[in-house]
Amino acid sequence: MYEMDEVLQWVGEAGKERKDPWFPLQDPLVTQNRFQPDYRVNRQAVADGKTQFHTIQAAIQQALIDGRAMLAKGGAKQRLYIEVAPAEYRELLYVPATAVPITLYSTVSDASKTKIVANLHAALLGRVYSERFGAQFTGLDASIVEMYDSIKGRQVIGTNGSAVAWIRGAGFQIKNITLENAYNKEPNKEPNDQNAECPNSSCGATAGTAPVVVVHHQAVALMVEGADKVQFENIRLHGFQDTLYLRSSKLGQSVRSFFHQSYVEGNVDFIFGDTTAYFYRCEIKSLGDRSTSYVVAPNTNLRSAYGFVFNQCRFTNDGSSNALAGKFYLARQWFHTQKCTPYATISIPNNVPGYRCELGSTDAYQAPLGSITRPVLETVGKVVVMNSQIGPHIQKQHPWADWNRKGSLAYRPAQFAVSDFLDNLRQAGFDVERQFEYRLPLDITPNAAIFLAEFNNEQL
Repeated sequence: MYEMDEVLQWVGEAGKERKDPWFPLQDPLVTQNRFQPDYRVNRQAVADGKTQFHTIQAAIQQALIDGRAMLAKGGAKQRLYIEVAPAEYRELLYVPATAVPITLYSTVSDASKTKIVANLHAALLGRVYSERFGAQFTGLDASIVEMYDSIKGRQVIGTNGSAVAWIRGAGFQIKNITLENAYNKEPNKEPNDQNAECPNSSCGATAGTAPVVVVHHQAVALMVEGADKVQFENIRLHGFQDTLYLRSSKLGQSVRSFFHQSYVEGNVDFIFGDTTAYFYRCEIKSLGDRSTSYVVAPNTNLRSAYGFVFNQCRFTNDGSSNALAGKFYLARQWFHTQKCTPYATISIPNNVPGYRCELGSTDAYQAPLGSITRPVLETVGKVVVMNSQIGPHIQKQHPWADWNRKGSLAYRPAQFAVSDFLDNLRQAGFDVERQFEYRLPLDITPNAAIFLAEFNNEQL
């Protein structure tokens, strides 16, 4: 049921996915070590603005333009290749929809030698973002500038504005490269960061050392948005909170990503989103010493065939005291941080006298009353972990967590299958047949009826 070829063949609207077989392990990205580059990025070489560049974004820009020209002329080229010389590239990487898919790769197999890195976070002011990164986007293609413009005007940039790499291009590929959001990883605050805070003594400097910021904000290393058949081979994703964001272009519309022999690190909700993603033979590392940590935070649609599948992966940790105490979780099901949730009525106490949350046309809350839309209520979150090694940092008896604690407004109990979803709605006072017009049993495929599952795993 959860084999690679089965999971990755489905794409499209939730519950109405179409078959489109995809076999990423057969792709040259996996089977070949060398490609014929169309462009090279090398700061030590002379840049000509046509095939030789000093920045990765400039090479993406040229591939975007050339791909359109090829398509207009009826060209048959299937893919454009950008070879990146080993170095640290301090820039953002924005890839809009492309006429011809692009592969970005390094010939050096040690992905840590070729790194794209930037320092930004969700609470960063829009004007500071513009000051820090605006020059990079001057004179670029309108489709790239549109992505930048959509962020710079915000009061704060938000989670989806904090990505170091933002991918919208279908078929995009990366190999042998590290993507790092350096927020909370570098000493000292970057200039003009007016949002950074230092709430405890661990931020302070000791004699001869620079202070390290430990404020918790979302800070995305890689966001894939609405792009299908996106493939990552031997990459490293470095971050803390919300490292990897796999996002559909609209609720209930599934696209596919594939991660092979790659590494993802973080400390809470660091793999999250609502698309289909298959992680094969990857390492997933939990960092830091938070009192509670979650690896995955999915918000998959109720009817989507699949969410995130981890097969033959290793769930490791960095040896922090809470990790070694086994206090962390594999996942909690993201609820869009919705303040109005009907499940709070079955979580006693809910701390708000007269609290009520009803099904409505808007997601809104004005204490003690609120409404929640059906699309949000039906984002149930799906994760399967199988044939994997799970470290001692993950709770053995209860690897799946509720969303936040009981008694909080954002509470929702962990739901393992469609039966839990329906039972919880009934307990919250909903008539699922009348108010939702569900025909029971729900017309949903057997695989889609399972939300959370783990089997054939080894506890380390």
